[in-house]
Amino acid sequence: MAKKNKKSLLKTIIIAVFFAVIVLVYYFSLNHSTSNEKKSNNISEKEELMQYDMIADYPKTPRETVKLHCRYYKLLYNSDLTDEEIVDLNKKMMKLYSSELLSYNTESVMVNSIKDDIKKVEEEGYSYKAFTLPETSQITRYEQNGVNMASMEVTVTVGTKEKTGYVYQQYVLVEEEGQWKIYGWGQSQSQPQKE
Repeated sequence: MAKKNKKSLLKTIIIAVFFAVIVLVYYFSLNHSTSNEKKSNNISEKEELMQYDMIADYPKTPRETVKLHCRYYKLLYNSDLTDEEIVDLNKKMMKLYSSELLSYNTESVMVNSIKDDIKKVEEEGYSYKAFTLPETSQITRYEQNGVNMASMEVTVTVGTKEKTGYVYQQYVLVEEEGQWKIYGWGQSQSQPQKE
């Protein structure tokens, strides 16, 4: 009887060790793949936006299009960029714009406008801290002259060291060839709220 108990105990120990080895192997392989993922994903927002593939990864919804546009603007206003980088970022953003918007604004006009805005923001001591997009259910979709359109309001948090405020940007988008393009945007309230 003691022999049976020893055999049973030995089997239990072997099975427990076997499962422990499996758990350890799984744990180490999971950590290894996660650390490799972190290494490959460890690029800055600037690098990611400069390398963004507008053909393969073009945003699928109006909300995603506006989110990408806001990410570019946040980078523009919060980074020490060279003139060449500003030009390159503007070229990326232009791919988000509707054909009509592009017909009214040349590349050089857009770049100069961005540079002027950056200078103004720096002189006033503001920084572009964050943006908040509306929920999908809060985006207005409609048809105008047989064309699919969408509009939404984005809250941009701006501030100095002393105060924080909000600027509300109204975006209008149009669907062109299956892609949502920015038709126009502008401040919907002229005065930011101060906290």
